[in-house]
Amino acid sequence: MKTELRFLLNVLVRQFYLINAGFFLFLFFIFFGVINGGQLISYHQSLILGMINSPVFMGAVWCCWFLYNFKCIAFCNAVISAPESSYIYSLKAVRPSKQLTLYLAVSSLQYLPVLIYAGFVIYMAFSKAMVITGLLVLTFQLSMIALSAFILYFSINKNNHANPLEKLTGLLGRLNNIPLKYPAFLTGYIFYDKKMAFAGVKIFSILLLSVSFIRNGDHFDADFFSIFFQLILTGHAVLVFYCVQFNESQLQFSRNLPIPLYKVAGMYLLTFGILLLPEGLFMLINNHGNLPIRHIVELYLTAIATLFFYTATLYACGLNMERMLLFVFISFLVIFFLQKTGQQLLLMMGILAAGVAVFWTHYFGFEQE
Repeated sequence: MKTELRFLLNVLVRQFYLINAGFFLFLFFIFFGVINGGQLISYHQSLILGMINSPVFMGAVWCCWFLYNFKCIAFCNAVISAPESSYIYSLKAVRPSKQLTLYLAVSSLQYLPVLIYAGFVIYMAFSKAMVITGLLVLTFQLSMIALSAFILYFSINKNNHANPLEKLTGLLGRLNNIPLKYPAFLTGYIFYDKKMAFAGVKIFSILLLSVSFIRNGDHFDADFFSIFFQLILTGHAVLVFYCVQFNESQLQFSRNLPIPLYKVAGMYLLTFGILLLPEGLFMLINNHGNLPIRHIVELYLTAIATLFFYTATLYACGLNMERMLLFVFISFLVIFFLQKTGQQLLLMMGILAAGVAVFWTHYFGFEQE
């Protein structure tokens, strides 16, 4: 176990921090370098108090934490999929429980900067008798580490169909035997080849919806729900990235076929509509009068439009993960504040129109960086 851990630390953890040294130095300067030493502790105490007292602020922070975790996941996937990294697949020979332990350690170490700061947030929440807030932050951190570890496990074992976790998702794997036409290619790809990532995102999103509709159902907070709703869409950015990557690698031949652009866009919209069905059904079943049915339908359509906008953004930035994360964070804030206007249908139409405009102008000129 020590040998495998040392190997992963050198390949995935040490290299991650070396490559992103400039990024961490910049963050350290922003959070600690620009503040007078005598005011550093009081500054961060005020910052943390602002987080735990403001759902909007906390939601924005959670979005940043998720995007950082997304950055860690993207780095691991890039290393694993590189042609010169085929030796990593030798870890398939290690039993699944041992692999998961190793990947949890790797994910925790990559996520360590956030874990340290989140520890102070949790401590401050408990010291102010805000136990629920502290537990929510703790649950979020644990879910981030678990999500990263499971995706790492799946990326390394994607061709190993004999392990227990693959057997648990065997039902979805049977979709591989169903003949699919072009509009369903992406859906079949996610359900078969990326089912572990799909399951992780669904667990994350259903957990957030459960807090809004079940845990706090008697005291439903629209702003609190709006933050969680945007976090759910941010989480689905992982699946959006996989869809575009698959379409531009395994389905690249389709660009030479007489397929109208509206059919390509329709394939993405159909895929996102299917992927978001669990959230839509969960909100309808557990609503209990908190939101009008029409508003839930508009939220569902807004979610589809937002994921399509993420798709168009990926084409615009050449599948560059860093730029995509920036667009996702900006859209998180913009959509959250626009939702407060109450014009959900107009917001959905605006997001869809923006996505269509960007997609139409960048699809044919796309070149992966």
